[in-house]
Amino acid sequence: MSAASFVSPTFAAAPVARKARVARRGVIVTMRAGPKPGVDGVPYVATNRFVVPDKDPAVVQRLVSEIEKREKLMKTLPGYTSSFLTSGPNEGEFSFTQEWETKQAYEDYMNHPSRRRSHMAAGVYQYLPKDKWSVPENFTPILPTPK
Repeated sequence: MSAASFVSPTFAAAPVARKARVARRGVIVTMRAGPKPGVDGVPYVATNRFVVPDKDPAVVQRLVSEIEKREKLMKTLPGYTSSFLTSGPNEGEFSFTQEWETKQAYEDYMNHPSRRRSHMAAGVYQYLPKDKWSVPENFTPILPTPK
């Protein structure tokens, strides 16, 4: 499958044709781009993956408590749609996913004074986000992403 014809299943709305350009050997290539998350009516979704390597129940509880405090703040802000914390795929691993109406709403949350003062508990680590929209947690050590 060529890169020019690929449309991500996540953004399966009608592709938007961009200006055609002439490639080598006179072949015309039309580049297509799907709607932008947080801009074209597509929700802005950010996901962070956290790990408690020693699976200490007290550290897990502090992680859950911090996420609950953040969700309480998020629910008061404009543009918030939903969020959820899930466990897995391995024991001691957690994913926190947030959905916002716009990228600006997400950035406003990230820059909120209460959010900027919050930090994960000692003993919580993270993997770098896989997508280009999510932001790694400040002051939380990063682990190599498992293969």
